[in-house]
Amino acid sequence: MKIRREFKIGIFAVIVILVSWWGIKWLGGQNLLLTSSHYYAYYEDVSGLMVSSRVKLRGVVIGNVQEINLEGDKVKVEMLIENKYAEMIPSNSVAELGAAGLMGGTEINIIQGDGTEAIAPKSTIEGRIKPDLIGDMAGKASGLIDGLTTTVDSINTLLGENGEPITQMIANLEAMTATINTMVAAAQHNLNGTLGNLRTFTDSLADNTSHIESMLSNLDRFSTDLAEAQFIEQLSTTINQLNSAITAINEGNGTAGMLLNDKALYDSLNQAGNNLALLLEDLKTNPKRYVHFSLFGSSQSKEERKAEREARKAAKNE
Repeated sequence: MKIRREFKIGIFAVIVILVSWWGIKWLGGQNLLLTSSHYYAYYEDVSGLMVSSRVKLRGVVIGNVQEINLEGDKVKVEMLIENKYAEMIPSNSVAELGAAGLMGGTEINIIQGDGTEAIAPKSTIEGRIKPDLIGDMAGKASGLIDGLTTTVDSINTLLGENGEPITQMIANLEAMTATINTMVAAAQHNLNGTLGNLRTFTDSLADNTSHIESMLSNLDRFSTDLAEAQFIEQLSTTINQLNSAITAINEGNGTAGMLLNDKALYDSLNQAGNNLALLLEDLKTNPKRYVHFSLFGSSQSKEERKAEREARKAAKNE
């Protein structure tokens, strides 16, 4: 037999509701896993007490506050106390409302009576406010008020001792503010005019962008033409100087011109070259006429004797 899907969803929803309810009760200080009973107490004033405030017995937490309601001129407080601790509370015990500690807040402390019978569930426990609770609150409020009073008195004393300098400082600030306002008002017209002129100038630039670009283009073209003209001028000057030099050479002016145009000088140089060639040829043919070499040296007499022998040989051969 199949379990329908709707039945599964219903079971899941019930489980979620139960778990949520248990969580809410647990957050409120009620543990559903423990058996507890309800008890009541009445007070004139429960300032500082809240739902879920702790209920203690000899410093041990035995329960918490469940509800706080007004009933006539009294405040009814409903407490939930675990049964295992309820058996330790005699019927003539007192639920004393006191401070929770240094961290502040209010809690209920059960003061055990000397009776023999335990208090029955849903019974009312005598409620009492701890005598020093109101005193503590009043003391804290008084201390706070005293501190505020001291602070106010110190401020008043400081202002009283420095009243004149503070007044003078305020007057100086007011005068400075007035001066600044006057300066700003006086400069407002000039500032507006300057901003207007600047706006007009920028608008003019925007309107004449094409003209400005054309002017820059013309300037660039002019500089290029000027550079090219200077180059052409320098080239023309160099060519003219070269032509002048060639003309001077052709006319026989200068050293180069004289060398190129003097025929007598050319003939002399040509004759000198021929003579030099003959001299070199003779030197090659008759080196002894020009170079004398002897391993042991030579003298004039040896040369003369040698010449005589050569002459005699030549005569005999004839």
